[in-house]
Amino acid sequence: MNTALLIAASIAVVGPSGRTVCTVTPPAEEQGVSVETKKLDGGLAWRLSYTGSGERVIKDEAWTFDFGADLKCWPVSHAQGEYIPKTLSTIATMKDRPRSALVAAGVGEMYNYATSYPGTAESPLVVEGPGFTAVVGDAGVLDYARLRFKSGPAAGSVVSVLEGECTVALPYKTPWRYVHVRESAVALANAQPSFLDELNEPSRIKDTSWIKPGKVLRVAKLTTDHALAAVDFAKRNGFPYVELDAGWYGEEHVGDPLKPGLAPEKIARGEHLDFFKFMDYAKSNGIGVLLYVNREPLKRNRDEILDTLAGWGVKGIKYGFVNVGSQKWRKWVTEAIEAAAARRLMLDIHDEYRLTGIQRTYPNVLTVEGICGNEEMPNAAHDAALPFTRFLDGPGDYTPCWKVGRVQNTLAHQLALPCVYTSGFQFLFWYQRPDQIDEANPALDFWREIPTAFDETRFLQGEIGSYAVVARRVGKKWFVGCVNAGEKREFKVPLDFAGTGARKVRLYRDADPADTARLAPIACESLEAEVLTVAASANGGFAAIVE
Repeated sequence: MNTALLIAASIAVVGPSGRTVCTVTPPAEEQGVSVETKKLDGGLAWRLSYTGSGERVIKDEAWTFDFGADLKCWPVSHAQGEYIPKTLSTIATMKDRPRSALVAAGVGEMYNYATSYPGTAESPLVVEGPGFTAVVGDAGVLDYARLRFKSGPAAGSVVSVLEGECTVALPYKTPWRYVHVRESAVALANAQPSFLDELNEPSRIKDTSWIKPGKVLRVAKLTTDHALAAVDFAKRNGFPYVELDAGWYGEEHVGDPLKPGLAPEKIARGEHLDFFKFMDYAKSNGIGVLLYVNREPLKRNRDEILDTLAGWGVKGIKYGFVNVGSQKWRKWVTEAIEAAAARRLMLDIHDEYRLTGIQRTYPNVLTVEGICGNEEMPNAAHDAALPFTRFLDGPGDYTPCWKVGRVQNTLAHQLALPCVYTSGFQFLFWYQRPDQIDEANPALDFWREIPTAFDETRFLQGEIGSYAVVARRVGKKWFVGCVNAGEKREFKVPLDFAGTGARKVRLYRDADPADTARLAPIACESLEAEVLTVAASANGGFAAIVE
């Protein structure tokens, strides 16, 4: 594929058919500013370069992306929003980002720290046209406001919007802006990780031997007995980590992580958590501990908290309810990432925060939320959109569940998620305690065996919002996952990626493809095949281990 920089003041991005699919027009010309471009396989990236000395205030960056027609796109107003297709012109109708939102189908509410930008969509924005799928976005955002997109002056255009003005020390180069075009959503998903790597700095962490991805079990009820039982479950099932979520140091906003202890009202109800007994038990069983810490305590005394947690032997931290979007808070999060790395602490960052490929620069960030996952219980169509939209930015903490009645899809669909979705920390069984999990179920072998880091990943089949089939390899073993939505489908998946001839397959599928009920059961079978033929229900899917 070719890309070209026109001599005029616009950039033309040429698609797989050889025709221009998008023309990018830069903001109005300013003194002391130039545009630096980078030609990449499948697209083009560029950034503004500011010269001089002192400080400069950058109020906005109004780049215009003109696709020539009012094409279908996949916008979300906020990171935990649901992907519903629109056209480029109807981005203008998108509602305010909610200040608070119901989670877990009414179990509680979360407060949204992000600023609202009505009539705009988050970056990255995926656009589908005749013979191509494109994504426009920003990359390598460390100390600068992120981009959003609003409907442009022409029906087929969008204009970028900064999430607040930025003050920079000169000379300064902005993060990269890009257009990446491929012939299909599947091709785009396959190529995006290497595309983003080209736009992000190499690792700033010299020794990465301590960064070890893995599956995580959350302690679903904060008592000593349940915490110890979680360690036992993790050890039995090959999970290297357990996590204590909000509440282990009292009320998450005002409590003190330096003084572990439950909130008084929990103690009054007879609940008890012997924190250090749990820590010692986890360590003696070879299980690493991750701890949640809310943004408010981190604002008060971040370094003392991180020093203390590292001294306790904690392996990672989940930063909770971080603010996002603006330059101020982007810099705050980046500094918090660096502070964790200095103490050899891995990270999961919640809630609205998304990556822009910076996981290459800071590989201690194993996952972030920034996703409408199983705390909101989205439908199957949203799930089938995520691999080709949200995950183009990097890993996401979706929190797959097992036999939780609020989930809106089948067991086979949920089983496939850790294969379909990328996350260095995979939080499985999110709402369940070990005593609620049917460990003898043979389908759970898939979750026991699948790792969270892979030697190779291939998106095999897919259509945004309809279905996705993904294969991931470790050594000579392949894991295949499929999520399906909208209608019953029969999938034919050639297994030539795993070698020639018939391959041994352990298949976990919808027992009855006509059954669209929540948590419709799984059938488990072993077979040999060159082409895997599987029927999946309208809210279903399948998982397989190919050897």
